[in-house]
Amino acid sequence: YLQEMARVFGLEALRMADADVLPYDYVAYAREISSYIDVAKHKTVGQGLSLDFGPAQAAAARFSVAAEHVHGLQTAPSGDLAKLGKLNWALRQAETDLLSSAGLPNRPWFRHTIFAPGEYTGYAAVVIPGVNEALDSKDKQRAAQQLAVLTQALTRAAQTLEGVR
Repeated sequence: YLQEMARVFGLEALRMADADVLPYDYVAYAREISSYIDVAKHKTVGQGLSLDFGPAQAAAARFSVAAEHVHGLQTAPSGDLAKLGKLNWALRQAETDLLSSAGLPNRPWFRHTIFAPGEYTGYAAVVIPGVNEALDSKDKQRAAQQLAVLTQALTRAAQTLEGVR
């Protein structure tokens, strides 16, 4: 298993090293993030919690539009090395923008707002972990706070992608 994972990661590193434009697919990523938010919203209905998902959904929609913009640049790159450098910088930075400087509640060493190992699932991944783990704990205040963190992260990433010309 470890040899197969090493092979996959090695091939991906080679692919990225040879690419003029990094092969990040933020269009698919944005679609998945929107679905994660929708699932979390439906979870609150089943739990009888009332949370405002509007800002997070709007930030995800903005991220999606920005992803479409960048995808257009990725598929029709110019030969201008300065423009390619700025595009690649933005593609990398958008992923960094999805980190929370404070980290996840009870686990500040995990900083990604979209994916992280679950608090009680070992290494199994949890999507939008700050929000979902708060909902699983039925902690409305923490869920609202983590929704705000998620919204800020998506807004930062969207701004980065929007800034590419």
